[in-house]
Order: sequence, then structure tokens, then C-alpha cells
Amino acid sequence: MTYYDRDSDIVYVTLAEREVDHSVEHDWGLLDVDAQGTAVGAEYWHASRRLPTELLAVLPAPPRRVSSAV
Repeated sequence: MTYYDRDSDIVYVTLAEREVDHSVEHDWGLLDVDAQGTAVGAEYWHASRRLPTELLAVLPAPPRRVSSAV
């Protein structure tokens, strides 16, 4: 899923539906990779400064997290 969190100004782009093994930090954000080192997602920080406004305008909000009652 790709989304734009307007409150935190972060865009997340899913590149592949695989388990994230670890993230690699870059000056622009994080690159999520699987156990084989293949990119599976990217998180762009300060998205409004890095990405076109037209793109940000059409991206959905992040999915709502459902908390489980204990």
C-alpha cells in the first residue's frame, strides 16, 4: 500500500508484498528490505519538500490501526 501521512509529512511506498527484514536509513528516509536484500518498501521523510504536490494530493491517508482489546 502506498500512502501519504499528512500529519507527519511521510510517504510510504510498498514495492513488494514481502516480509521486511530490516530498514536502511538514508538522508531522504528509510528503505525496507527483505532477508535477501531486495527492496520491499520506501519511506520518504519531508515528503512535501521532496515529491510533487500533484502526487501528494492523490495519495490516500495511511490505513487506520485497529487496537485489540485485552
